[in-house]
Amino acid sequence: MAAIAALGVVAVLGVAGCGSGSMRSSGGGAQNEAPMPAGEQLGAGAVGDADQSSAESGSGSPDAQGGQQPSATERKVVRTAQLSIEVDDIYAAAKRAGDVSARFGGYVADEQTDDRSASIDLKVDSKDLDAALNALTELGSKVTSRGQQAEDVTEQYVDLQARIATQRASVERVRGLLANATAINEIVQIESELTTRQANLESLERRMAALSGQTELASVSVRMFRPGNAPAADEEDERGFLAGLGAGWRGFVASTEVVLTVIGAVLPFLLALAIPLAIVAWVLRRRRPVAATPPAPAPSAGS
Repeated sequence: MAAIAALGVVAVLGVAGCGSGSMRSSGGGAQNEAPMPAGEQLGAGAVGDADQSSAESGSGSPDAQGGQQPSATERKVVRTAQLSIEVDDIYAAAKRAGDVSARFGGYVADEQTDDRSASIDLKVDSKDLDAALNALTELGSKVTSRGQQAEDVTEQYVDLQARIATQRASVERVRGLLANATAINEIVQIESELTTRQANLESLERRMAALSGQTELASVSVRMFRPGNAPAADEEDERGFLAGLGAGWRGFVASTEVVLTVIGAVLPFLLALAIPLAIVAWVLRRRRPVAATPPAPAPSAGS
């Protein structure tokens, strides 16, 4: 009986302890749910803004700037190509090459054309580069050379994205300071800083626009020649003794041609001056007095 009574006392004490703990817990929750004073709410908001500003200015990762790392299917690639073809009609082929670039979302960036050859720089949509090259090869009777290059600039693109986002946030912060400035010297100093940061932002945006243009439009250099006049594909890559000898011989021939051209241009003037000079020299020689011969000495008496 005593054991049963003891267990009953322990149970009662346990229930009482749980009730008091529950009351304390509910009291603490009510205290935590009490409204924060207006001053404390403003301070929390200011800290939040400062933390966000620090995150924007201190983090250089694309994710912190709102950008994302391009996936494997979004790589930023600058593509270029070269094509040399033989054509029968230089001018007609050059015009058709411009039509090809327009068909694939591009334009003619530069063109140098004469009766014997043409050098054309085209821009076409980067994703249609292969189709554009195939269309350009159909303009001529023979393809003498064809090549492509690709440069991955994804890291540069992501870096510029991050720097632009950081610079924009910096400009906005300085504008906020300018809006709250009251003293003249503060306004002048903040305006100078804002101008500098705005110029840096515009420079980054121009670089981004240029890089985006290079990735969106591929560059194609097309060289056209009449049949039989196309240079060898490896002409520009010649190296070694024979290449040096050929270059030296071409230089010697060119120098000789220059010298002979100068002599041919000057020779008529030399002949025109030589004839009068010869006449003057002959006249002067005729007028020169002949020196008198001295008389022979008389023989002496003793001889």
